[in-house]
Amino acid sequence: TTVLTEGFYIHSYDGTTLAEELECGPYEFRVTAGEVWWFEPFMVEDFEFSENAYKVRDLLMTALKFSEQQYETVPLIAPCDSFLPFMYTTENPTTAPTYTLVAADGTETVLTITVTVLTIAGRTYYIHDGECLYPFLTCGQYYIRINDGAFVYYSVPFNVECGIDDIADGYRALRDFNGCVMRDIEGNIIYEECSDIPEPEPPIEEIKYGFRYNWYAANDARNIAASEWRLPSMDDYEDLILTLDPDGGLDVNTAGGDLKETGTEFWNSPNTGATNISLFNARGGGVRSAFANGAPNDFDYIGLYEFFWTTHDAGISGGYDRGGGPFLLFNSASLVLEVMGMTSTATKLGGASIRLIRNITTLTHGQTGTYVGNDGKVYRTICIGTQEWLSDNLAVTKYRNGNDIPEVTDNATWAALTTGALCAYNNDWNNV
Repeated sequence: TTVLTEGFYIHSYDGTTLAEELECGPYEFRVTAGEVWWFEPFMVEDFEFSENAYKVRDLLMTALKFSEQQYETVPLIAPCDSFLPFMYTTENPTTAPTYTLVAADGTETVLTITVTVLTIAGRTYYIHDGECLYPFLTCGQYYIRINDGAFVYYSVPFNVECGIDDIADGYRALRDFNGCVMRDIEGNIIYEECSDIPEPEPPIEEIKYGFRYNWYAANDARNIAASEWRLPSMDDYEDLILTLDPDGGLDVNTAGGDLKETGTEFWNSPNTGATNISLFNARGGGVRSAFANGAPNDFDYIGLYEFFWTTHDAGISGGYDRGGGPFLLFNSASLVLEVMGMTSTATKLGGASIRLIRNITTLTHGQTGTYVGNDGKVYRTICIGTQEWLSDNLAVTKYRNGNDIPEVTDNATWAALTTGALCAYNNDWNNV
């Protein structure tokens, strides 16, 4: 019987007697339902209880440990590959049951666990869905005792298999609390000890346009970049141009097209010159315009151009305090650093994108990597020439010291800032 409960599919077997009695020895249980899942091996052996044995109408299941056999999918039964200690059904009433783990030497451990109660085909099922509660188990035999008012139930005894030889071949991914055995798709052992298993990396973040930051956030002393990374300078972008177009200049080159994503999903048509051969994945994220003295303060130019902050401080120009950065335009193949011989600038209160660069890279041209931001988000990176860049816009919410970068949505508040802030384009996080 299959029941979906709390996001997990519980596959239950009602205890119907098998055609033949199983001989004592190790067994494994395989579930085939499009994909294939395996339980870890369990042992069938003789066992005599010192107290009353369970009754036929109280259908107890053996305690099994379950391993998901597909990478990057939710385990079919037990999350975190943990013990599924029991599943039992009864016709008896239930009143605040307690659960005790009993070892072969008689040692008892009271279990504080969450049990799901379901009604299936007219019977009551008590299911422990696999909390990670048993790192203290050692090799040996156990059973579980359920005291439920006037009734006492016992699980089928189970063994914790610890040795390499106790684990059947053919497992794709197997972890054991007391051995941490992990196998590849061919069944070969990859890791044997828990300490050898690396912590899995968080999934790479899906970034659309990233946040819009003001210049103050980009250049805050608390550092918007994680260790070993930094905000690029205008010189870094000039080196990027010369890597992609050795004959290019600061205002006319083909580097812009090599940096832009192709198509018209993230750029307006015609997206001139876009090839993205660099895998930089630049998108037309637009800007948040921000001027003091009652001038316009709004979001604009999405799909038309992208502006990236740099460390450049252009000072007071045109009555506004300005910072520098390159432009990418939908109708130009150039990455523009200068306009009419002057550094491209925007008011420091403007909201623009950020791409970080690594101080020193171990990658070679064309190789990809990952970057973990100050708030734990994971980004794609790409090596272009000798530079390793983020290949997604930054969407970090914290400085390196752990301080939050405040989100500011109100126009008047944003326009009055002299400190760092972020926002989503149109204040809509679906644009991040």
